[in-house]
Amino acid sequence: MTARLSSAVGVVLASARVQLLVLLGAWRIPVVLGVVQASLLLLVVLALPAQVTPAYASRAAAGVLLISFWSATVWTGAGILQRERAEGTLAPCMAAVRDFRLVLVGKALGASGASALITGTTITVVLVAVRQPLHVAQPGWLGVGLLAVLLSGLTFGVGLSSLFVRTRFAPQLSAVLLYPVFLLGGLLTPLSSIPAGVRWLSWGVSLRWGMAFLASAISGTADMFALLMLIGTTAAYAVVAALAFNRFSIIARTKGTIDHV
Repeated sequence: MTARLSSAVGVVLASARVQLLVLLGAWRIPVVLGVVQASLLLLVVLALPAQVTPAYASRAAAGVLLISFWSATVWTGAGILQRERAEGTLAPCMAAVRDFRLVLVGKALGASGASALITGTTITVVLVAVRQPLHVAQPGWLGVGLLAVLLSGLTFGVGLSSLFVRTRFAPQLSAVLLYPVFLLGGLLTPLSSIPAGVRWLSWGVSLRWGMAFLASAISGTADMFALLMLIGTTAAYAVVAALAFNRFSIIARTKGTIDHV
């Protein structure tokens, strides 16, 4: 049992390293999303109020982090299987001895981890450059929330990748998903500004609960309901991701080809 677990972890970590090398080769997207977009958004948000308090700056930094993280999830993590198919490596990977689900999880982990690291570093550099202090009342709970958001993004990326590989319109679908989630997650504007007729959709968006929990940890009153909802929506994403991947695998093997679209 221990040997099997160790082998699975090794496959995940090796796949994550491979994905990091892929991102290094396609460095423009990580730089645009994690450096250019993150720094500009943070500077704009910090310039809005007449006086920026440490608490406001902390919430702004959390919001910008989630925006850039979601952008990277859509544009990099969600396209993992598409790139594998385009490069002709998807079929050999699925026929390999190792469980390809572990490979996919590892690559999604590499994409999500790299995005979080790049964006977090950018935000830190910008805050230091403008000499803006932060205030986090409950740093422990903030760390828990960030970890939960990372896992949620990883899970969502696996699900989107398994769905997008069945269509040739993945870039268009990525663009469609981007800004509605920003709005429904309360990352760009308060949820109260969204029409009541569509506001209920935000209940199924994990970033809404992630942002709510991070903001509560910053203010000093950790919102356990938001954390439970973040975990619950992530679990739902995991179920959908597993079903989507299984469906994709069955169709590919039944028709005898990966390029079944």
